[in-house]
Amino acid sequence: MDRLRGRAAARARALPGPRPLHRPAGRRRLRPPLDGAGRPAGGTPPAHRHRALGGGARGGGAVTERRVAVDVDGRGIAHVRLARPEARNAIDSEMVDALAAAVAACETRPGVRCVLISADGPSFTVGGDLRYMADHLDRLPEVLETLIGRYHATLTRLAELPLPVVCAVRGGTAGGGLGLLWCSDVVIAAADLKLASGFAHIALSGDGGSTWYLPRLVGLRRALDITLGGLVLSAAEALEWGLVSRVVPTEDLDAAAEETARRFAAGPTVAYGHMRRLLRGSSTATFAEGLAAERRAIVDCGATADAGEGINAFVAKRPAHFEGR
Repeated sequence: MDRLRGRAAARARALPGPRPLHRPAGRRRLRPPLDGAGRPAGGTPPAHRHRALGGGARGGGAVTERRVAVDVDGRGIAHVRLARPEARNAIDSEMVDALAAAVAACETRPGVRCVLISADGPSFTVGGDLRYMADHLDRLPEVLETLIGRYHATLTRLAELPLPVVCAVRGGTAGGGLGLLWCSDVVIAAADLKLASGFAHIALSGDGGSTWYLPRLVGLRRALDITLGGLVLSAAEALEWGLVSRVVPTEDLDAAAEETARRFAAGPTVAYGHMRRLLRGSSTATFAEGLAAERRAIVDCGATADAGEGINAFVAKRPAHFEGR
């Protein structure tokens, strides 16, 4: 075992990047997530009550669609919150539908200028609901085809939103739930983050976009280490590998994420939307295609009121006041 760890550490040191990653001798390998009683996470207690779709008076109003809550505040921040903490926010069919409704609300609600994704409870999400899958083993391929197809459609819409997306993660963050991180622009992690793929331990190949994003974020070798090797990364390691944007003390996570979302919501959101589209499409475009896309985007931005405000404010040496139009 020590020899295997030595090989893994040597491989990490050989990769380009800042300083070599230190992996503690006690590196854990992911096991299927357990609840407080030692059972696989993802069960739904009989007393669990789904929140009904409803409105609220605070800010832009609160909408809660079963397992995901959406609240648009007065600053234009759409707070999308995973709300199944008793199951560590495990993703089942109902949560996939709720996520789809949440992203649709972000797309269609007037005045939304930034999206902030977070979660109730000590874990962001442990990924797919294994108990839900265990209940459908007799038709698992069919269930996965439907479930993953719907989830991936929602992730695609989230990645294509013309708005900045901030994600606040803490505790166990794994499996297909990582797709929410990959589709976000800024990922703020609590110091207690434990990030993992975990699919190898349940003989599944993965979903949520990890096999597409990880090689682009960390390189092929490290991507293989995370997926095939089942590594569990600490917050510090996830930061060093470029999987999160920054790490804050666990108790400061909510405030740090809120401050970041407020800054984006007060910014030139039309330009932000073009920036995220250009950057996310850059890995599959040629240089000439990238230049052409940049030209079209900057011309579009030039027609906005925010561009005029930003230029005038710069010349006048005063703060700009952007309106997202």
